[in-house]
Amino acid sequence: MSPGAWSLPIAAGFGYSVAVVAIRRALVRGASGGLVNLACNAVMALLFQMFWLVPCPSFAAREMIWPLLCGGLFFFGQFFTFRAIAAGDVSVSTPLMGTKVLFVALFTVLIARTRLPGSWWWACLMASSGIALISYHRQGSARGLWGAVFWSLAAAAVFALTDLLVQLGVPRVGYPRFAPVMFGATGLLSLWYLPMSLRSKPLPASMDERVTVGRFAPWLMTGSLVLAVQSLAMYSAIGLYGSAALTNILYGSRCLWGVLLAWLLAVLFGRDDGTVSHGVMGRRLIGAILLLSAMALVLAFRGR
Repeated sequence: MSPGAWSLPIAAGFGYSVAVVAIRRALVRGASGGLVNLACNAVMALLFQMFWLVPCPSFAAREMIWPLLCGGLFFFGQFFTFRAIAAGDVSVSTPLMGTKVLFVALFTVLIARTRLPGSWWWACLMASSGIALISYHRQGSARGLWGAVFWSLAAAAVFALTDLLVQLGVPRVGYPRFAPVMFGATGLLSLWYLPMSLRSKPLPASMDERVTVGRFAPWLMTGSLVLAVQSLAMYSAIGLYGSAALTNILYGSRCLWGVLLAWLLAVLFGRDDGTVSHGVMGRRLIGAILLLSAMALVLAFRGR
């Protein structure tokens, strides 16, 4: 196995966790959800345009439907994610996002007609379970439960389909042309958020706190840039090495990185509020073991 096939998705998982920390700080400091989505997609779209400078073999113009379709699916996957979060309990929507790994495996068999090794099916199940155990936290109410379930599974399925179509489409177009068109399309569709971003006013964390763009702009730009770089790493892994299933199992390490970063910030800045019980830590430990086992399984038994 090429080092890039496993190192890129693991590095992308770490980058995702760092980006989430920065974006959460931007939201706390008053940035709106629409502005965050617009900024993240705009930075991604701009970053991927650098691939136009990379030489690429010629291809039939009709093949451009692949990156355009993936760009549209990626946008709708994000839209469904926000609907899931807004619909109800985050403790339901977030763990269900982990089913993306299973959807990737299922679509690989049904659409790509590719037989996955038996060990990979176990790894997908272990990774999904590990992600759910680590990310679960009781918050909110049961109101909107079924809406959260529907939108979460829809987002997971759409993102999984996007990853598989990237795997299938890149050989037809070439990654140096596929990537900028795909994320350029996502960036253009994200302009839909522009009117609501301009109309919405930054929300203060408290009534006596005045919010200006300068309060959240550094965090928003940092998070957007890191998120774009991690997307570059992840989709480069899928596009260059051609295994959406392997990439997603290893990309699940973002949950581990997220827990470690949260613990590190609590130690360095004294933000441990004592609300994490022994039961929660035990559940996260089991989830971490499942995730690490899944990653070890696909790395040790690739192709069997």
